[in-house]
Amino acid sequence: MYTNRFFTLLVIMALVVVVALTVREAVATSVTVLDPQAQEAQRFQRSWDADAARWIAMQKYYEELEEPQNMQRSREADSARWAAMGEYYKKLGEAQLQRSRTADTARWNAMADYFEKLDEAKP
Repeated sequence: MYTNRFFTLLVIMALVVVVALTVREAVATSVTVLDPQAQEAQRFQRSWDADAARWIAMQKYYEELEEPQNMQRSREADSARWAAMGEYYKKLGEAQLQRSRTADTARWNAMADYFEKLDEAKP
């Protein structure tokens, strides 16, 4: 008989705990839904947590790399990047110089045509 009462009391207590937790979660959710600033704060917090996790994972990855191999690869990447930038600006400079010369030629030709027509128009 005591066993039945204990089991009934245990079931009732479990139901009370489930209802209390459900109500608490529902209230917290409704407050979040009704408060846009709380949603924004939660979004920022999740973003910050994701950023922190990403940077920590990157730190662990780079700490585990062998340093000489990492330095060599970094130097090769820097060298390739600077060489490519040098080639790009060299070509850009040559193209810009050619465009500048073409524009100057066109401008001087236009001025010459203008003054020739002006001179022809004089009586």
